[in-house]
Amino acid sequence: MQDPGPFMNGFQSSCDILNIPTAPSLPSPFPSVTRGSINLAHSSSVFPKHVPLHLLEKMTNGFSKDRELGAGAFGTVYKGVHKNGETIAVKLLHSMPGRDNENFEKEFRNLTSLLHKNIVRLVGFCHETQKECVLHNEKMIFAERTHMALCFEYMQNGDLGRYLSDEYSGHDWPTRYAIIKGICEGLKYLHEDLKPPIYHLDLKPANILLDDKMVPKLADFGLSKLFGQEQTRVTESRTGTLYRKNGGICYKNYQ
Repeated sequence: MQDPGPFMNGFQSSCDILNIPTAPSLPSPFPSVTRGSINLAHSSSVFPKHVPLHLLEKMTNGFSKDRELGAGAFGTVYKGVHKNGETIAVKLLHSMPGRDNENFEKEFRNLTSLLHKNIVRLVGFCHETQKECVLHNEKMIFAERTHMALCFEYMQNGDLGRYLSDEYSGHDWPTRYAIIKGICEGLKYLHEDLKPPIYHLDLKPANILLDDKMVPKLADFGLSKLFGQEQTRVTESRTGTLYRKNGGICYKNYQ
């Protein structure tokens, strides 16, 4: 693998490489990663940091295939590594026409509300708009492209599914019990502690991640979106997170 080199100095952003102007990025009330600092996953702040796109490109080696951890309906997840050894999971969201800054902010803030030891923590985000030269009706025009990414704490032991095969000898009973208990506590937080409650509805071994101490954390909730009143929240995935309102289940058909 090619050495990513210095993390901050001497790195050209994708706009510099393409020699195109860059539109202002989304204003953020959250702290931002500054020169010479990172410490996303180990930050004491409960608020995720804004991370510039070119820094994420550097950490993921240009979002290379060999850094890919997985892919879903809304994005691809990459392993991001800083030169100081810190590792995060970077979910680069697919282009979603029709999403404006206000909608992205609402969806992003929904994710920041999930704060529990058995829920994968959102530690950073990126929202940048760039001008790109494209061919349209046989003419070259400048079009805006918005790049969105979410950064999560990295789970060193992968997902639970890898430990359920016949080939795996398994952990001792105390470790298994701790995993079961952690999953239950995460679900209790979603179902009983949150108002309104959240129902994952896609819970499976692949969506239960394990950290370096085998602590389970629920993941892959999709991006929740607000419709009408603030209490009515649904997702845009086929089998993603749903929200309950007044005894009923709110759902938006996938197009």
